[in-house]
Amino acid sequence: MNVLIRCDGSPEIGLGHIVRCLALADEFHDVHNCRITFAMRKGPLGIQMVEEKGYNVIIPQENGQSFDYGKWLNDCVRKVDARAIVFDVRDGLTRSVVKELRNDGILIITIDDPEDKRLSADLAFYTPVPQVKRIDWTGFTGKLYVGWEWVILRKEFSEIKNKRAINNKSSIINHQSSIPKVLVTMGGSDPQGMTIKAVKALEMLDDNFGAVVVLGAGFQHKKQLDNLLSACKHRFDMQENVQNMAELMSQSDLAVASFGITAYELAAMGVPAIYLCLTEDHAESASAFVEAGMAICLGVFKYVNTEMIAKGVSNILNNKSLLSKLANNARKYIDGQGVARISHLMIERFETGNE
Repeated sequence: MNVLIRCDGSPEIGLGHIVRCLALADEFHDVHNCRITFAMRKGPLGIQMVEEKGYNVIIPQENGQSFDYGKWLNDCVRKVDARAIVFDVRDGLTRSVVKELRNDGILIITIDDPEDKRLSADLAFYTPVPQVKRIDWTGFTGKLYVGWEWVILRKEFSEIKNKRAINNKSSIINHQSSIPKVLVTMGGSDPQGMTIKAVKALEMLDDNFGAVVVLGAGFQHKKQLDNLLSACKHRFDMQENVQNMAELMSQSDLAVASFGITAYELAAMGVPAIYLCLTEDHAESASAFVEAGMAICLGVFKYVNTEMIAKGVSNILNNKSLLSKLANNARKYIDGQGVARISHLMIERFETGNE
């Protein structure tokens, strides 16, 4: 089966959509022998990430002129003879365009989609964030799946959970007698420089800990961070182009992280987290993690100061029972098998004639 994946990613809008779509693409290709093509409108960095994984990308020639989104998408479908389309994008694509594709026999899958086009999907997958409960599903004739079991993570996260007895993971249960390790990870691009504020907050602490700072491919504040780290009393291990985030996360005791795909990855590895959020929408989504007892959320980044971050980190590091409780809850909810479940449903739906 030929599958078209429609997504975008850039330092401005983040790279999370690219990361999870690549996870789906790998599963479709490696397990189900599908031929994968990406359709992308923006984001040279996102396009580069996809091409480096060996997938073909179709890019429109917009040139500032009036862009016929529907025509381009239909052209993409015909060009690769796509039998299914995965949408992980929020850019105003109309419901009517998607409905037309579905009427032509194309299987439509959408991921965490707040737009009206979701109403024309065959399969719609959501994590259990509060926003989903408010969405009006009038006119929807597809299948809706909502739950932690549909979280899309890269293969490395499910593999490491399978390799280890995760409930006895040393970094959480047994490692606490030694110096705790704090992970700072703000996603692929960190457009607001949240990494800088987190490092400043950790530097304020008198607690004994080790810290790892992960920089994503789109990080744009490297010089400022270098200058900051050179004057720090604490030792910060800065890592770029990390090849196995699951392994690095599994060795951490606590994370200070931006809310997004990273939050789900940390939870799967059983790492308690303190979230900073770029938007009110992210903060609302993060409340599902807080309610499930997986993490602490400090709210929207622009309202959070270094003292708040420092206090949050110190409180958790000095409360081992809370640390273990958060870790155990996180592991309980997210098992890393969402990609396998989604791909299985897609293939099953296709093989039964998309009925």
